[in-house]
Formats: sequence, structure tokens, C-alpha cells
Amino acid sequence: MMSDAPTLLLAMVAGLLSFASPCVLPLIPSYLSYIGGVSLDELRSGNVARGPMLLKTVLFVVGFTLVFVLLGIAFSGSGLLFARFGPLINLAAGAIVILLGLNVVFDFWRFLMVERRVRIDGRPKGYTGSMLVGMAFGAGWTPCIGPILAAILFLAGQGSHIGRGALLLAAYSLGLGIPFLAAGFFFPQVANALQRIKRHLPTIKTASGLFLIAIGVLIAAGRFQQLNAALISAGVGLRRWQAADPQSARIAATALALTASLVPLLPWTVAGLRRAQRPRHSRPHRLALAVALLLLTLGVLQGFDLINLPALVATWLTYQGV
Repeated sequence: MMSDAPTLLLAMVAGLLSFASPCVLPLIPSYLSYIGGVSLDELRSGNVARGPMLLKTVLFVVGFTLVFVLLGIAFSGSGLLFARFGPLINLAAGAIVILLGLNVVFDFWRFLMVERRVRIDGRPKGYTGSMLVGMAFGAGWTPCIGPILAAILFLAGQGSHIGRGALLLAAYSLGLGIPFLAAGFFFPQVANALQRIKRHLPTIKTASGLFLIAIGVLIAAGRFQQLNAALISAGVGLRRWQAADPQSARIAATALALTASLVPLLPWTVAGLRRAQRPRHSRPHRLALAVALLLLTLGVLQGFDLINLPALVATWLTYQGV
């Protein structure tokens, strides 16, 4: 049975790219306003009860997760039905995903960009309504989400385990849902970040297309097995090194985590040096601080031998799925 770790990570990245797509990102304020039953001005001012808003956003995410997981289960069943035609199906599926990726970049099939969302009249009624809106969002398949979601569904179809398909689409939903949850809880802060990100939407669109093309090539060539085998081998080697020389592994993991904690702060440090006369612009972003603090904490815990990072990484690399 092949390791699911890299494929699950790939599915999460796909979910994040779907959130950052031109069809979703600019509409986040409207989605949250609709889900929460509040005005955009109330969202921007922060005059919204965060508890109910977060719960409604959670139910919205649960709604589209249910739809995507059911689709994953349905597609994973195709691996059982057409197992003997695996190479041919991989080739056809890979070609389709490559074409979808090329279309995301070059937009030569305009009919694929005709929006097909399920529309619901009136605001959702209570918490159940928020989940129903999430299910409608998942069933609608906006054109920007469709190609990326299709690639993950094709990956689910490569396996013969129903649970693997459900897990892949759950990981995709997690990548798509976490930014929704963050936006719902911290909207006043997120609104400014959304405005800055909007100017990068063409770049994000191109990156999404290239991501799809890469997935399509891997599907067509059937290379995920080799990738998984290489990662499993790396995980086994890491575990053996940690068992044979735990002291060196601990020191190396500590040094790596502490060094990595400095990376998120590098842009701030460079900006601070360039703008020494304007210190108000030299404060690091909260997200960069949070990532740096997390890595620093991991490094300290590893240094005092309270956690075992090499063993955790090895476990993740050799994860066999469900």
C-alpha cells in the first residue's frame, strides 16, 4: 500500500489554491456577509459577535466538506470498477488535467469560465442554513475551483480504497476551509490582507495552472507510486539514523528548526534596514511572527529532548493512510 502523506499534502495545497483563485478570493467578504447574516460594514468594523460568526463559518465549511468527501468516495470507487484499465485511465485523466491547467493559464476555452453556482434566494436561516449554503457552494463547482478539484478527484480515482478517496477530499476541504475560518474570525484584519492579495491574482492564476499541469503529468505518467516509494525510503532512512545516533539527530533537528525560525523574519529585517528612517513600516507581519515563534518553540523543545522531530517527520513520510 502506498504512502498517502505526499498526496494528502498535495490535496491541501490544492485547497489553498482554490481559496486563492480569482473566483473565490474577491468574493470572500460577500460570502461571509451572506453566511453570517450581517452587512459588510459590520464585518469591516468588527461589530459582529465572533462566536456565532465562527460557528456559522464552521458549518459552511462542514457543508462543502460533506459534498467533496462524497464525491471523493464516488470517484475512488472507479478504481475498483476499472482497475485493469489503470494505465489507460491514468493517461486519459492526466491529459484532461493538463488541458484544464493550460486553460487556466491561457483561457482558450471560454465556455469553461461560464459560472455555474447553485444560487439560493434570501439569507440562510440560522446555523442549519449556513451548512446548506456550504453544501450548495460545494455542489456549484465555480469554474476556478472545478479544474483543481477535478485533479484531486482523478487522484482519488487512482486508488482502490474508498477511505483514501474520502481522506484526499477531506484534506482538500481542509486546505480550502482553514482560510475561510480565519477570515470569518479575524475579518477586519484579513480584509486588509485580501486587498493586498488581489493585485497578485493573475500570478496566483498562473501558478494554479502550472500546479494543475504538474499534477496532470504525474497522473499520466503514473509517477505517484515512485514518488511515494522515494519518500517512504527517506522516512525509513531518517528513522534508522535517529535510532543509530540519537544525539546527532537531536542536534541537527534543533539547529534546523532554530535556523528555519529566522526565515519568516528575513523580509522584515531587510525592510527594516532599507527603511531605517521609517520604523513604523518595519514591523513584521503577525503571520510571520507566528510561524517564527512556532519554529522557535519546536527547536527549543527538540533541544531539551521534549519532542522528537526526526521521528515525527519519519512517521509522516511513511504514513500508509487508512
